[in-house]
Amino acid sequence: MNLIEIRCPSGSLAPADRAALAADVVHGLVGDQMVGEVPEETLRRAQAMTHVAFSELAGWTTGSGRWQPGEAAPLWITVTVPEMWREEMSPYVIGWLRTAVHQLDERRGWRRATGDLWINITGVADRSIGLDGRPATADDVLAVMTKEFRARAEGAATDLPDGMVIDPMCGMKVRLGKGAITLEQDGAVLGFCAQNCRDAYARREGIALPV
Repeated sequence: MNLIEIRCPSGSLAPADRAALAADVVHGLVGDQMVGEVPEETLRRAQAMTHVAFSELAGWTTGSGRWQPGEAAPLWITVTVPEMWREEMSPYVIGWLRTAVHQLDERRGWRRATGDLWINITGVADRSIGLDGRPATADDVLAVMTKEFRARAEGAATDLPDGMVIDPMCGMKVRLGKGAITLEQDGAVLGFCAQNCRDAYARREGIALPV
């Protein structure tokens, strides 16, 4: 669940700008370059649950005055995710969106002023997430995103390099070792791509989370 709204002054972005920026945003978050690291089923569902839209706002004004055509378009980007994911996701999402905007600036030859790009990650509390119009939790969103993978594989994997495991929740490849996010179940060490995957799996399986 990545709901991304990009606000800009009316007339500041041409249709080609919006299309290229949206494509860059999607590529960094759920792009096809992840094939091989993320199961096709999980990636396909993650892509379907990622939305990018633009809002053009009239009369855009800052404390320095009104935006003028020809200047770099100030951008105000809001990304809505489940609250339980927000803190863990924010550094990567903000970093990637900044990169995508810099690519836009390079294409347009813009020099962006300090304070002209704001990227805010907003979290939605459990039961306030309207997945397909029904109250849901972060775990529900993750379960829908990973359902096809889990039905097919239940985390099983073959021919993995030594020290590499499959996240049993989403199917991503995970390397064990220092800094790895793990959980023990029935004497086996499980690896997870993110703390949110680990915690959701533990709740589903009734495993106590490490303190």
